[in-house]
Amino acid sequence: MKRIGLIGGISPESTEIYARLFNKSARARLGGEHSANFIVWHCDYGRMIAIYHARDWAHYEAEIIEAGEGLKRAGAAALMIGSNTSHIAAEGLARATGVPVIHVVDALAGAMRSAGVERPLLLGTPVVMAEGSYYRRTLAAKFSGVAMAPDADEQREVGRIILNELCLGVVAEASRARLLDIIAAHRDADAVILGCTELSMILKEGDCAPSVFDTTALHAEAGMRFAFDEEP
Repeated sequence: MKRIGLIGGISPESTEIYARLFNKSARARLGGEHSANFIVWHCDYGRMIAIYHARDWAHYEAEIIEAGEGLKRAGAAALMIGSNTSHIAAEGLARATGVPVIHVVDALAGAMRSAGVERPLLLGTPVVMAEGSYYRRTLAAKFSGVAMAPDADEQREVGRIILNELCLGVVAEASRARLLDIIAAHRDADAVILGCTELSMILKEGDCAPSVFDTTALHAEAGMRFAFDEEP
């Protein structure tokens, strides 16, 4: 089993989900008392969210690269960023470290291609959902369908739920209902992308009519496939 280096803490809530999924996946493959071989560089969320709000992307990328270089020194065979939003630094991370970066959009696009999805609704932080965002550009390059996003008011509401609640460990039933209302309003969507790692805390497959693509679960499984030398 190869060692995975996870850049976490963005937010701490999602890092716990990755750790649980890694260990569950390794145990499913190896059985018994086995667990995954991974190391975590846990960023200070308070520091990272302040840089995020300032939209200081050069500083943000520098923090991610520092984490990646530390994980490389610790023997990581591949790097993962446990945050959809923070993949804004993925290309810079790969260039700076020379270590393979397992990209969340690769895992997502592959799953949607296999499922024949054509018009998914993308939910995430405002930076992820924004028209022309790095995330939507990256997805468009890897996926032939059209990823739609909520309208401006809905985007603000999704962002509020993520940043003011989920990233702080708060899962509110009223917010779950609001997210389901937003999804229901987009009747032409044939799938929903949980394009924020924390959204898996509040939504899951079966909660709504369209199929749900949980990027956290897809990304974690891609990491374990790399660790076990399995083809994607």
